Amino acid sequence: MQQRKPNQEPPIDLVEQFYKENVDLKAILNSRKARKEVTAGLEPYTGEFGTAQKKHLLNRTMVGMAKRHMDDLEGLTLDEAIDLIFTPEELGEPVNNYFMEMDAAAYKERYESDDVAPGAPFIDRPYKRLRPTFEEQFGGERQRAITSWINQKIYNQQTSIHWKLFVFLHNLTPTKAFDLGGHKFIFNYIKLIFNGVLGNYKDYIYKLTLDPSMLNYLNLQLSQKETPDENYAREVQELFTVGKRPFSKFTEEDVRGVARSLVGWRFDYEQIIYTEGHEPVIDFQDWNHDQGDKQFSSFYNNHTIKGKAGQDGREELQEVVDMIFETSESCIFPCRRLYQFFVYPEVSQEVENTIIKEMAELMRENNFSLLAPLKLLLKSEHFFDQSFYNTLIKSPLEFTFSMYKEFDLFNGELRIWIQEENKEYYYSDGERPDLFPQKLVDEISRSYFFFSNLYWNIGDQGMRLFEPPSVSGWPAYYQAPVYDLFWVNSVTVKKRKQTSESATRWGVWLENGVHIRFNLKNYLDTFETPNNLETLLTEMQDRFLGAPIPERAKSRIKSSVLGDKNDHYWTDLVDAYLNNPTSDNRNQLNWRLEQLLYQFFELAEIHLM
Repeated sequence: MQQRKPNQEPPIDLVEQFYKENVDLKAILNSRKARKEVTAGLEPYTGEFGTAQKKHLLNRTMVGMAKRHMDDLEGLTLDEAIDLIFTPEELGEPVNNYFMEMDAAAYKERYESDDVAPGAPFIDRPYKRLRPTFEEQFGGERQRAITSWINQKIYNQQTSIHWKLFVFLHNLTPTKAFDLGGHKFIFNYIKLIFNGVLGNYKDYIYKLTLDPSMLNYLNLQLSQKETPDENYAREVQELFTVGKRPFSKFTEEDVRGVARSLVGWRFDYEQIIYTEGHEPVIDFQDWNHDQGDKQFSSFYNNHTIKGKAGQDGREELQEVVDMIFETSESCIFPCRRLYQFFVYPEVSQEVENTIIKEMAELMRENNFSLLAPLKLLLKSEHFFDQSFYNTLIKSPLEFTFSMYKEFDLFNGELRIWIQEENKEYYYSDGERPDLFPQKLVDEISRSYFFFSNLYWNIGDQGMRLFEPPSVSGWPAYYQAPVYDLFWVNSVTVKKRKQTSESATRWGVWLENGVHIRFNLKNYLDTFETPNNLETLLTEMQDRFLGAPIPERAKSRIKSSVLGDKNDHYWTDLVDAYLNNPTSDNRNQLNWRLEQLLYQFFELAEIHLM
């Protein structure tokens, strides 16, 4: 039984661990090279839009696909499904869900500051002035409130691509926003990304440049006109807009020119942290601006940015952004990253010529919108070519959220083991509700424990949001030739197994020996024929896998569930429980269903999408 505090060690170094494994990479690469080139283009898909196609679409657009997403596509055409999937979500704000872990009195004692009420938002409230210890804006309980809030938003994701695009853009333009500015900085960064995916990518890059977390992360905040810091100037070109060679030919002199143009921008820490509200307060210090002319290379058409004095120096940022986005590469590069994220990581020259460049043209024609080329891609013959189905390894986010959402674990049953004479589990809806602390019964408070533990669980598998391994994001999304193979190694496979065990067997650990597991009756009701083991396995196969269960695996699963019993025994167990859900009937069925689910989620195919 899993009973541990969330592991707060840094996430595993996926690249280092991969190469420790002595993987036969050559064989894998040869297998990839043997894949037949997909010749279909961006013409509208006209084939069948059935279960397989809907699963493929949802696997690539949801942060973990679950049955409820498939139900939402029931009866829809592809065009109708795309319209639904591109429906925006609402962001909202994090709230005080930690009130039973740290009450108002404890908060006041620690920070010498009054807390907001339980369930109330806290981002806009001014923070206490700096203290030698226990700085309020870095308080761990509110950091957990924010990460649990984001994970709950993703868990409750509608059938909308919004949160998948959020992950895409966070990976493409990452920061570590908690590091300097704490809660307000991370919220501003989250809001920037959340709104940015729906808008103009060119405008997004302008706003990203002035985001306090980015000003801090890539040192623009510390840049001086005598020695301009080149960190952001390099990455805004190489990683965020035009890409690396051979795709773009910007020079070291271009990096220096951008760095010189951007000297002078700073955030006002005190105004952001210690006043009401949370919006970034950005200053342009004209005395620290390089007023000389900046000459750029032929890649930028030998453009010159004339040096400007005083507050006119602010204009040079817009000139830099305009110059960058006049290049064709400024649309080609983000469209290539869209393709790698949503379709397949390897981009052949044929795909570059027939898919990426057409997407890039559409992006430019639509005022640098990322949505326009992505919609074209997701409705295309190319995207629905069957050779792409189940060819990507799920990231830790997709693997974990698909399971948690499938079982609706947050809304499940609390369970605790009490070692008395009869040694049995007790459930929160049963005879001993007194065994369960109110902080886990209350839904707002429970979200603090459930979703922050989920955050650390996913981090243990190699992907912790807002803690990217580098300014390049997670290597599985960009680093050739390994790509998504980085997600799986001897360490992360063990973590994935622990995740599936907790979800399917004993439940997810919360606090004080209490676990939360799926509601047995509610989950059985999601199947058409839960009392027929053979058809139940077929339903599970259709729901979770991209191919039939191998017969040997099916026989092994049935044997582990039934032992020396036949299929009728399963039918009797399920019928007995559904008709009379007593503790005895529940217990008789429980361990066999847990065994069934555990065995099913041990299949290698469960990791593919």
